[in-house]
Amino acid sequence: MERQTHPFGARCRNALLPLTFFLGCTPLGLVPRSANAQDATVPDSISVLAGYAWPSRYYGTAGRGFTYSGIYGHTFAPHFSFEVNVNGSTFDTAVPAGTDFYQYGAAVDLVYSASDHRTSFLTPYALVGLGGVYDDFIPQRAAGGAFTLEAGVGLVTAPLFENGIRLRIDARWVRDSNEGGHSEYRGIAGIYIPLGQRTPPAQVLPPTTTVREVVREVIKEVPHPWVDTDGDGVDDGHDKCPNSPPGSKVDSTGCVVPDQTIELKGVTFNLNQAVLTHNAETVLDMVVVAFVGQPSLRAEIAGHTDSVGSPRYNAILSQHRAEAVRAYLIEHGVRPDQVTAHGYGKTRLLIDPERSENDREHNRRIELRALDSGVSTP
Repeated sequence: MERQTHPFGARCRNALLPLTFFLGCTPLGLVPRSANAQDATVPDSISVLAGYAWPSRYYGTAGRGFTYSGIYGHTFAPHFSFEVNVNGSTFDTAVPAGTDFYQYGAAVDLVYSASDHRTSFLTPYALVGLGGVYDDFIPQRAAGGAFTLEAGVGLVTAPLFENGIRLRIDARWVRDSNEGGHSEYRGIAGIYIPLGQRTPPAQVLPPTTTVREVVREVIKEVPHPWVDTDGDGVDDGHDKCPNSPPGSKVDSTGCVVPDQTIELKGVTFNLNQAVLTHNAETVLDMVVVAFVGQPSLRAEIAGHTDSVGSPRYNAILSQHRAEAVRAYLIEHGVRPDQVTAHGYGKTRLLIDPERSENDREHNRRIELRALDSGVSTP
């Protein structure tokens, strides 16, 4: 009876059945085994390969086909291993309204590896083996089981990933004994999966004699490099008040001296408001560190405006701005008794008269007036 044409999807499912069976039944599956010093130096493995087949035209094939193999390998001696190869092939007949031929088989191969997989970038190998196949061919006289003889060569690469997976390439000649015998050639490639890295037995080294030389240790004191982190002119090793405000005058111990005025450049506010800008907060963060590092430091926060506007308006605005700076410092760690706030409005202009916006910008400022400990300034 003539067979029906198989759709491509059905062909693939039919061809992959032996490979699925192999993966399910292979000892230990894909679970790596623990290291054992008594095991061989190269781990057992699973290989999954697929590729092109060149079958004999004697049975009516078109001389081309698809083939696949699932291989379990066991190393029993240095450079030598056995492999169980479960395989299948689909041969194209090129017959319209006909069917492709199928072949299912298994073989046991003896493999010789030229080098150690663990240390070589490429490991060439050669193999010979015996097996059997079932040929699902037409006519029915060509179908049935047969013995096979195979030989081949191939390469296994170094690991491609941390889990040890490698690339494997294989070329084989297969002799099928069906009806007097015919030859097939297969070129396949895929992945080689080691089933656990094993370590060789530890070498027992002969006892050795150690000669120790007694060396007299001489300790020489090396002076520390001169470092001034806050830039106040006093090195860190002698600075008792670290993180002095930029531009401030300090004594020989690095502490801010009283009776000086330090302009806090960059402390600005929103237009006609006492709301600190983000840049102002960044500058004040450094001022906080200075007060924390010098607990005895007392200072007045002085607010100043330009000459635009009434004296009363400017006095109120400068007071609010000075108080906003004081509140920020206290909120971030400065003690309340260390700082006071006073608004001077436009009574202490740096530039008078103002002839430009640049002059007015210089007059709008916040100053830090360092005082003697416990002294306040009206």
